[in-house]
Amino acid sequence: MLTAVVLTLVGSVAHAAWNLLASRAHAEDSGLFVWVYSVLSLVLLAPAALVAVLLGAELSWTLVGAGAVSALFHTAYAVSLQAAYARSDLNVTYPVARGLGPVLAAGFAVAVLGERPGVLGWLGIALIAAGVGVVSTGAAAPESRARRAAGLRWGLLIATAIAAYTLWDAHAVAGLGVDPVTYYAVGGAWMVVVLSVVCAGRLGGAGAVLRRHWRTGVAVAVLSPVAYVLVLVALTLAPVSVVAPLRSTSIVVGSLAAWCWLGEAHGGRRLAGAAVVTVGVAALVLG
Repeated sequence: MLTAVVLTLVGSVAHAAWNLLASRAHAEDSGLFVWVYSVLSLVLLAPAALVAVLLGAELSWTLVGAGAVSALFHTAYAVSLQAAYARSDLNVTYPVARGLGPVLAAGFAVAVLGERPGVLGWLGIALIAAGVGVVSTGAAAPESRARRAAGLRWGLLIATAIAAYTLWDAHAVAGLGVDPVTYYAVGGAWMVVVLSVVCAGRLGGAGAVLRRHWRTGVAVAVLSPVAYVLVLVALTLAPVSVVAPLRSTSIVVGSLAAWCWLGEAHGGRRLAGAAVVTVGVAALVLG
């Protein structure tokens, strides 16, 4: 359990980092930016997948099919996320999406999959959700209320995609037994195919997007796979009802970073929320 917790928390830091970078990209075509960093990610991940195969990871039609389903959910998530960053603020969209998504996944795991956290586990889930709420709320200036409303709408959509891919990917690595690294690589290949169809007719502009945002694209291409492969490994070691809420800690990292480096407001509120989340993580681990 402790290994799963550490992997998930490290993944949360990496996830918050790449979202901070992606939110600053401001590409004219958000779908093309997602296509660019997805292709870069696939290229960078291919050697790791090859090593995994050489070490004994199995290639099968189950892997291919599971990766295809995962790609649909991850594509919906990535495209919606980048579109949201163009229409709303990071400090609204990210907390809502990352806070509600894992809670939805954990709720489904308890209600449908029969997972049963203990008393401390439930307390941890509640504290993490409460801490996320503290971090993600606060007074909004009148001129920013429309962007906040947009952030809430997009956040709810993204949260649904997060819950969907979390549950499916947990089933793939824990239930079907596919290797996490090759699974992510196959899913990434399918995601590039899906995005190529979605962006058909606009791919001629990918070169211009890459030239303007190549540093951000490379950083996201590295951090995004690292963040999620760590979570996939954690899902083989612990139930969804533990790993999914722990992923919400990325909100605290992102919010504190936005306060320290981007100059966003409500620093004291975010520190208080971070403390509540920390206590929740401790309770979830002990439970």
